[in-house]
Amino acid sequence: MHRTTRIKITELNPHLMCVLCGGYFIDATTIVECLHSFCKMCIVRYLETSKYCPICDVQVHKTKPLLNIRSDKTLQDIVYKLVPGLFKNEMKRRRDFYAEHPSVDAANGSNEDRGEVADEDKRIITDDEIISLSIEFFDPSKIEKQGDGEKEKTKDEVTFDKRYLQCPAAMTVMHLRKFLRSKMDIPCTFQIEVMYEDEPLKDYYTLMDIAYIYTWRRNGPLPLKYRVRPSCKKMKIIHPREGVNSVNRSEMESDSGSDKANSPAGVPSTSSSLPSPGTPVQSPHPHFPHISSAVNGTSTNPSPSRQAPFCNKARKASLNGSSGSSG
Repeated sequence: MHRTTRIKITELNPHLMCVLCGGYFIDATTIVECLHSFCKMCIVRYLETSKYCPICDVQVHKTKPLLNIRSDKTLQDIVYKLVPGLFKNEMKRRRDFYAEHPSVDAANGSNEDRGEVADEDKRIITDDEIISLSIEFFDPSKIEKQGDGEKEKTKDEVTFDKRYLQCPAAMTVMHLRKFLRSKMDIPCTFQIEVMYEDEPLKDYYTLMDIAYIYTWRRNGPLPLKYRVRPSCKKMKIIHPREGVNSVNRSEMESDSGSDKANSPAGVPSTSSSLPSPGTPVQSPHPHFPHISSAVNGTSTNPSPSRQAPFCNKARKASLNGSSGSSG
């Protein structure tokens, strides 16, 4: 199973820092011959007195080394996104420079060269930034109906199905799932999946990760969806030849599972099951009507008779091969 590991920024510093100035790359520039990268200002100054790479000593060019260096926008974007606050500080430094030196002609430069690019335009997101997101129930039938050309919903209906939140960019999908479970009072026997379009998201993804992975353009709230499905539990098959101890152990596991299902922390005290869509019961969650009526379009209505044998039944346990009963 794939395990995720967090990497500190200090471990990546050798790939993000210029060896000439000892700082993070600014206007990262790469030598064509050896693919070593430096700050643009650093490598230009260095090549004025030398025609060889500062790292591997390969010859950049015999007469005009500036012809064999290229701006590396991809590397620079990676540095800006990995180092918190670097882009904002660099843009402020450039604006302050041109404000103190009005005689310097910056008309030929780009907006980024003059420091006039905002974080939103560059799609740079910081950990403490507040991101607006929308969350709605994922209904596959809606996608099929929209594919068949069904008339779109009115604005009021869309607003009722969709809810809007403002959360820090460092918040993970796991935190969002816990929020949905608490807000809608979903039992622990059901699993919540947060999705982007129709793709489930990993628990360790942050909102910032989602925005970067799916190229969120900031032209609206980050669109997320969720769905609720029963938790998959392994069924243990018991063979008759295993004897009484196996039966006792099976009954003990069933009792413990029943205790978890009937505990106050697992199931809301208002109802013992999720009613079917045809049952005329008022939803206890007016903001999220999907939970009280159906789960992913299927209703669950377990009969109370299934839980009755576990209420008054004497529990049996098997300890070190010997079985006993407690009433």
